[in-house]
Amino acid sequence: MHSENSSSTVQPLPLVSVVIPVYNGARYLGDALDSVFNQSYPLMEVIVVDDGSTDQSSMIAKGYPGVRYLYQSNQGVSAARNSAINIAKGEFIAFLDADDIWKPEKLTRQMNFMLKNPEILITGTNAVNFLEPDTLLPDWLAKRSGWKEVKHIIPSTMVVHSSVFSGIGGFSTEYRSNEDTEWLWRAKKAEITMNILDEILTLRRYHGANLSWKTAFTGNSGLFRIIRKSLKKPTDPST
Repeated sequence: MHSENSSSTVQPLPLVSVVIPVYNGARYLGDALDSVFNQSYPLMEVIVVDDGSTDQSSMIAKGYPGVRYLYQSNQGVSAARNSAINIAKGEFIAFLDADDIWKPEKLTRQMNFMLKNPEILITGTNAVNFLEPDTLLPDWLAKRSGWKEVKHIIPSTMVVHSSVFSGIGGFSTEYRSNEDTEWLWRAKKAEITMNILDEILTLRRYHGANLSWKTAFTGNSGLFRIIRKSLKKPTDPST
């Protein structure tokens, strides 16, 4: 005699499209891709968008049989992510910067949570910053006692249901930095439900060539523009 549970069907896991934008990131891209292909989550497609690299990034990406490789002229990280979103087949889309690393259980933890809580359409995880060997900690960062801890959503921690992009659009190409902040503000204004898993599942690499380092002293102006724009009423003609 079969139990009631034995007749129930197990729903297949949804496909996750993993989006990795890269610009002259050959030095770190292999580590990022290894961390993706070492994920315990079994159903992924991996899309690497080469944003006009002049180093060996293309060779490294093409060396992984499971990678969908897309080349475009240099247009910035937002345009690269948007290009991948446009061709992604997954019900969910995850993002990883080419110099960051996922822990093996990262996608499994997030997908388990999102499948149990389908009303939550965006998740992130805690992350930890680490220094590339022989990289000096700059003064502006050294003054921050908690610089290693990341407890807010950053691109390399995000998993997003694909319907969100249909609703609010992709990443803005208007901003040189803080483009992820602007996108998350739009998501919040659209009342998209999001959550952060209180577990360190992502490692963010700090090195001298990081965009975040280059814009550390200039990024605030862009952030202020984002805040001002998000607070502006629809009838407000000011910019």
